[in-house]
Parts: sequence; structure tokens; C-alpha cells
Amino acid sequence: MARLIVRAASIITMDAAVPRADAVAVDTDSGCIVAVGSLGQCRAAAPDAPVEDLGAQVLMPGFIQAHDHPVPAAVLCEQPAHWIAPFVGFPTWADVETLFHRLRSQTPTGQPLLFNGLDRLLLSIPMPDRTSLDRYFPDHPVLIFDITGHALYFNSRATQLFGWTNATPPADTPDARWTRRPDGTAGGVGFETQATLTAMAAFLPGVVKSPLLNLGAWYSTLARNGFTAVGDLGFISKLRAPMEALAALPGCPVRYSLYQTTYDPGAHGEMDFGDLSPMIRRVGYKIWMDGSPSIGTASISVPYLDSDRARIAGVPVGTVPGLSVLNYTPDQFLSLVTQFVDSDTQIATHINGDAGIDVVLDGYEQALGRLGLTGSDHRWRVEHFATPNRQQCMRAGALGVSASMSPFQALYWGDLYDGVIFEPAYGARWQPYRDAYDGGVRPTFHNDGYLSPPLPWLNIQNAVTRASASGTVHGPEQALTLDEALEAHTINAAWQQKRDREIGSIEAGKLADFVALNTDPYEVDPSRLQETMEVLGTWVSGRRVDLNGFMASVREVAHRFDSALLAGSQPHQC
Repeated sequence: MARLIVRAASIITMDAAVPRADAVAVDTDSGCIVAVGSLGQCRAAAPDAPVEDLGAQVLMPGFIQAHDHPVPAAVLCEQPAHWIAPFVGFPTWADVETLFHRLRSQTPTGQPLLFNGLDRLLLSIPMPDRTSLDRYFPDHPVLIFDITGHALYFNSRATQLFGWTNATPPADTPDARWTRRPDGTAGGVGFETQATLTAMAAFLPGVVKSPLLNLGAWYSTLARNGFTAVGDLGFISKLRAPMEALAALPGCPVRYSLYQTTYDPGAHGEMDFGDLSPMIRRVGYKIWMDGSPSIGTASISVPYLDSDRARIAGVPVGTVPGLSVLNYTPDQFLSLVTQFVDSDTQIATHINGDAGIDVVLDGYEQALGRLGLTGSDHRWRVEHFATPNRQQCMRAGALGVSASMSPFQALYWGDLYDGVIFEPAYGARWQPYRDAYDGGVRPTFHNDGYLSPPLPWLNIQNAVTRASASGTVHGPEQALTLDEALEAHTINAAWQQKRDREIGSIEAGKLADFVALNTDPYEVDPSRLQETMEVLGTWVSGRRVDLNGFMASVREVAHRFDSALLAGSQPHQC
């Protein structure tokens, strides 16, 4: 039996019974923790084990990304796609235009170009369309994904890749709507799931040479930022083979928990991963109920304010979306939940707006009653949970519902939500962490794949300070303590995925997944966590992650799985 003792300046265990330790002993054969405590206690449990002394470094459980979309993120956030979100280096429309001009001159004629993260609200620009994009790119097929994932923009050359006769889109469906010119040809904008499927299926083969290499790069990005586990909230069965292959590679840096989409034709299929289950498993199903507040499709109960920023970005000023933007009626939602749930399977529902939250909680309550699960440890989820009132948080907690929240919304758009797009009384409390925590929903944090960079310390910083990217504080009464914010990215996230007996804290018997930090976060000014905290390495199953070795393994098998990833690499609406 191979054993190792890791010693650090301090170990933050996230175990309430033993919150701090000096050393941890690991069985590197099983990947499990043998003992946690003082160096003497660990030596007693593993008397012949060598000691790896990390010196001044601080050890924690690896962070858990509770809600991600790894495959779309891999093809939209890693090269050769172009990530043009304001917070990744394109803060103005002029910056985006500069990139457009450079790519037009440097890219061979006819080669497709793929962009992700266009934020009309932050950039304060009108909606791009076929006419405007033709001016930028007359000779290249171009596809741009809106940062919300609910809209896409394309030019005339793109319609040829789509295979449309005379640039005429197919008939609209509830899952694919297209703007049209007066003559019926494409206007250059598409909305919702099937529209993104059409666009990605046409573009990816000409843009992304090896999706599996991109996916390995995204896993590496997660690991470099301290993540050792991720939840995929948009899995489809076409992705099984490549995701399983990735999980089986030596040194895979990230554990993968999947939530399968209910619209997937293979959604009811078997998903037993056998011996690989510590690295990959299905834990539930995902339903989309509303859209995004940034384009007017969140099911909110208040009107959009009439402001210049809102009008330029095309937000439906003066309207109250209410239930009109829901993807399913209450009856349809209840039917969908009952089709997919059982005593061991979670349901996760995308819902941003408070009006829609009532519908989701009503549906959950009825389904739990029908299925005899009321009061059980079901841990059904709500995703984003952007605008619940305190009473809704209390109700969710009473139902046993957990929430995965989106700090990036409050961070990047908080200044606009508070007083520009919504009344301050509504917008200032965007992402109400305190109400959620007090309500008992055990909130977790996430970055939502290709919507925002996977920066756990920035999420934690926002939750503790309630400061937006500009430094402006919104709704300070909704702040969490550092203890609570760390729980959201560790033990709460493990609990939410029904993996808290395996990961999320440093305890004997659990898997040895760690992140090493340059300093103790409790000794850092909360407003400077992101700029101060550095990830110095991660461990999975007690073995230090070697990203170079992992990527070498990905290269060896990529050719076997790239086709499957091309077939399943579509973004999901968040």
C-alpha cells in the first residue's frame, strides 16, 4: 500500500468538526484520505509514508464548479474560436471591431470565423444582423454567439454553410426562431436551442480541428484555477464516448458529474460507468424554463426601465415578461419533471426570474407529492436563481431544493441591473446570497461554462463584498461570510451533486482532491481575494496533477473521438 503525507502551513478542511489541520495522510493506491490532523497523528496512521512539505502553502479541498458546459466552453472559449466578452479583453465595441478588421485581412477567403461572448448590454450596441456583419465580413462565413447563449448572429456567407436555399431559414419552431427580411430571407439572427444546433453543426468542422484537444485545454483551464470537479448541466448522449474516454485518461484533472438534457433522444438510456464512476457519473436531468435578463427573456415580475442603454441593446423597455417567456406551461413542466425523476435522480431547472421561480417551485412541490418524495433527501436544483425574494428562498429550502447561483451576473452586470435596467429595489439584490443561505438552499457558485471565466476567487470575492467589477457595492445586506462563500465552492457543491461522502472537504475516507494556495484567504482583504490568491497546484485522488502529461494523453486519443464531439458540441442557453 503506497502512502503519502502532505504537510502545509495550514490545511483548511471545510470539515466543521476539524476546521484546520497541519497534515493529511493519503493512500495513493485508493486515492483516499487516511488521516487528517497534526503531523504526528498522520505519521501514526501512515508510519512509513514519506512527507511532502509544502512550506508556506495552504491546502484546501479542490474547488467544485457546480454548473458548467465543458464541451461548448471548449469549442467557444479556447482557440481557434474567438472569445470576445468585455471581461476577457474586449471592453468596448471598438476593441471588437479592431479584431474584426485584423481577422478579415489575415484570414483566407472563405474560411469560417467563430466568435463567442458578444455582450450588447455592456457594449451598448444594437443587435448585429446579416446586413451589418456583411459589411465587416463580405468574404468569410461568420457566426457570433451572444453572451447569454440565447441568440446568435450571422452573415450571408454563413447561410450557405447552413445549407439554406436562397438564404431562406426553415420554418420557426418553439426551439428555433429566425429573424427575416421582408422577402422572407434570413435577417441574420437566430434564437434558442435548435437554432444553435443548426449553426454549430455547420461551423465547427471548418473551425475547430480537434474538439477533444480543446476539451482537454478547458479541463486544464479549470485545474489551473483550482477546480478538481465539474458539473455538466447540458449533457447529451452523443457525448458519452468522448467524455468517458477523457475521464479514463491517466492524470485526468477533473471529476465530471453530468446532468442530461430532457430533450436528448437518448435521455432515458443507461448511464452506468462502472469502475469509472469516481471520475464520471450521471446524477440528474436538466430542464430550461426561462431565458436571460440581458435580452428580455427572463421570467421576471417587474418592468424593464426605459433607459438609453436598454434601448440601444434592444431590451424590451416598459414590459413585464412574467410567465409569457417561459419555455413550458406549468402543466408541461410538471409532466416533464415526472417523466424523468426517480428516488435517486436529481432534476435541475434553469430559472432566473422570480415569476418563473414560483412556477418551478409549484411544479417541484406537486411532483414530489405525486412521487412520494416529499421530505426526502432529493436535492433537486434550481440554476442561476437570480431574483428570488426572501419568501421564495425560504420555500425552496423547506422543499429541500438547492440553488446554484451565478456571481458573474452580479459582478459583470450588477451596475446595469441596479437602476439602469431595473428599479434599484429589484436590481440591487441580484443574486441574493444571504437570503438563499438563510433560506436553507445551501447555495453553490458557478461560472456557466462559456459565459464567464472560471475564477472561483472572484466569485467568492463578490459574494463576500457584493462589489461589482467597477467596485460599486450593490445590496450589501446580501453578502456572505468567507466561511459561507468557501462552502459554496466546496462542500455545498459536493452535497448538491450528491457526492459529499466523496469530495468537498478534507476528511478521512474521502477522496484526496486538494488545491494548494499561496496564502491563507482568511488573512487577505476580502476585496482583494482575486488579485491576491494564487493556485499553485491541484491533486486528484492524492496525486499531483500534471497538465502537460494529461494533454499528451489527450493528443494520443483525440482522433478517435473528435467526430463524436463535433456532433455533440452545441452551446446551451443560460
